[in-house]
Amino acid sequence: MMRRVCTLIALLAVVACEKGGFGTAGRATALDSVTTLNTQLADAHAAAAAQDSVMQGFQETTKLLGDIDQELSKVKGLKSHVPLDVKSESSSDPKAAYRASLLGKVQEVTALLNRSRNRVASLGNSNKALQGKIGQYEETIASLQAMADRQKQQIAELTGRVDSLTTANTALASAKQAVTDTATSLRTELNTVYYVIGTKDDLKKKGIVVEEGSKFLFFGHKALVPARTLDASLFTPIDKLTSSTIMLPSPDKKFTIVSRQDASLVQEGTSPDGKPNGELHITDPLKFWGTSKYLIIVEG
Repeated sequence: MMRRVCTLIALLAVVACEKGGFGTAGRATALDSVTTLNTQLADAHAAAAAQDSVMQGFQETTKLLGDIDQELSKVKGLKSHVPLDVKSESSSDPKAAYRASLLGKVQEVTALLNRSRNRVASLGNSNKALQGKIGQYEETIASLQAMADRQKQQIAELTGRVDSLTTANTALASAKQAVTDTATSLRTELNTVYYVIGTKDDLKKKGIVVEEGSKFLFFGHKALVPARTLDASLFTPIDKLTSSTIMLPSPDKKFTIVSRQDASLVQEGTSPDGKPNGELHITDPLKFWGTSKYLIIVEG
């Protein structure tokens, strides 16, 4: 381009010399024309330098756009944009098409960034809500833990009370059992009565009965009475409240009550044929045994 400018200036100088001639006036006019041409030449040089600078900037911009296009193509999720060949002759304006393609990529990247930003904001809100719920759950857990601790303490206190009550109950049960045993023993002792059945001689030998009184020839009388001291081991024990029947060993023999009981309170049992069956029924046990707890029956 600089060669074209220099050629143009030379042509202009020749034309100026031809028009002015070779005189003094002509030389002055030629000098003015040269000055003007020099000025125009300087302006042309400046314009050419500016145009070169613009072309260099255009090339750098084109390279930068190419680099941007290459980097944008690496973005994941970006729709496919076919890079356009700026030298292609099939397009009426390949640079415009290229810029449109590049602009589409930038817009799509912007849309991706906006969606990502919205998603991050949504996740942030969800995270805040989740943190709030977690905080509530932690408060609930802490409350339940405190309640559980209180209940553990109450259970420990109740366990101590139960242990004390159990100990006291065991002591009471032991005391009650002792009282029951004592009462049972006393009741058994109070309700236990004794009877013995035997012949006069047999009972005398055992020291259960004795004869008292005096007799001389046909005068006087000796009575058979219980001994003053009786051995309970020689008698048969029974419960006066539950055993109101006494069996005689020999039903066909007569019997005599020599102890202090009221014989009228004894009813002798009979068989279907009307004969004694050896059963002695006590009609009023409390009254019968009230006089003595030892019953002595002499056979014969």
